[in-house]
Amino acid sequence: MTRPSEIRETPAPRRSDWLLLALGSTYKFTLVGFYLVALMTVLKHGGYSLKQLSWVQLIGGIEAFKVLFAALMDGCPTSPRGRFRPWLTGATLALAAAFAVMAFADVSPHFPLLLALCLVLSVSGTLYGCAMLGLSCIVLPKRELGFGGVVQTMAARGGKMIGGALVLWFYQQYGFQTACAFMLAFTLLLLALILPYREPASRAAGGGAAQLAARLFAFWRQPHTGWRWFALLFFATLPYAFCAAVFVPKLADAGYTPVQTGNILAVAIPVACLIVTPLAGRLARSRAPQSLMLPLFALQLPLLLANAAVGYTGAPAWVSPALMVALSLGYTLLMPVLLALMMEKSSRQTAALDSSLQFSVILTGSYAAGFAALRLAQHWGYGSVFLAAVLLALPAGGMMYRMGKNKAV
Repeated sequence: MTRPSEIRETPAPRRSDWLLLALGSTYKFTLVGFYLVALMTVLKHGGYSLKQLSWVQLIGGIEAFKVLFAALMDGCPTSPRGRFRPWLTGATLALAAAFAVMAFADVSPHFPLLLALCLVLSVSGTLYGCAMLGLSCIVLPKRELGFGGVVQTMAARGGKMIGGALVLWFYQQYGFQTACAFMLAFTLLLLALILPYREPASRAAGGGAAQLAARLFAFWRQPHTGWRWFALLFFATLPYAFCAAVFVPKLADAGYTPVQTGNILAVAIPVACLIVTPLAGRLARSRAPQSLMLPLFALQLPLLLANAAVGYTGAPAWVSPALMVALSLGYTLLMPVLLALMMEKSSRQTAALDSSLQFSVILTGSYAAGFAALRLAQHWGYGSVFLAAVLLALPAGGMMYRMGKNKAV
């Protein structure tokens, strides 16, 4: 269904648009790698308990509420400097301030201060991510959405390598403060790109809180979305999220060192995924995304069963990391197609709100899956986690099958 706000075709993206989208998206996922991989590893080696680390993890869950930040963006009048550039600038300045504190002061022994800085990183990172996603929706025309999904997926893998593996390398060689100084330098580089950027003209939805709240519900009642789309977003990434939550403890229990774990999760997996991502982009441009969802999603099922078998029966040490890489490849092939559908269903007038609303559904499911997976592994072992992921994949596969037959959904 064509929405009135989107009848006029979006101009082709400029070089400055692609540069900001590529580097900005990479930075967004560098923050994720820093927070979930590097920071957690540093704190664990610094002697923090699992209970303390759980508070850091909980603060990171603020990302699941990004739709509230997006509603704030779409509810504010458009600035002469653009709809999203001022938010990008403010969030990047806050991130630079947090990294400056961590670079010039040893905050690791001061847990309350560390939690406060984690709060700044989480809130500012979420705000930044909403603005970057909204900018993608107004910059990319429909014919470039598939390739835009590829750019974001490649940025996710590259960013995780930078924020996870490279930052941990700096930590191992020069200490945590030097690692934070590197993050500060990257943040300032991005800020230098944002400040002179000229954002394409677009009109925000405007309105008060009541209108925005109504949009949160009205989005799911449109013919091109519907509550089936809500359920599909919730379940589509659940099996992988359920498994990925136990990657780190599973490798640790198998005898892998922190450096080896970082190389597997933040180097081997991203590199392998970067290699196959262009294939997903070609598929997204050559066929309707609805028809690709189920075949690409089905690639994960035999890998989930193989992981479960290894969890119950045991296998050589290299098998488990190899299956993790293979499962991540299957997930990577799926993501550009899912991202293209999400951007297609986002209205230009409420781009940040619509896209972030959909991501919030995915993130809520992912954080809930991670919590449940760790509890399940604690009581019944890792094999039970992968079997549960197979069961979670069944309703998602059924919804994708229906979507493939009904192109309007």
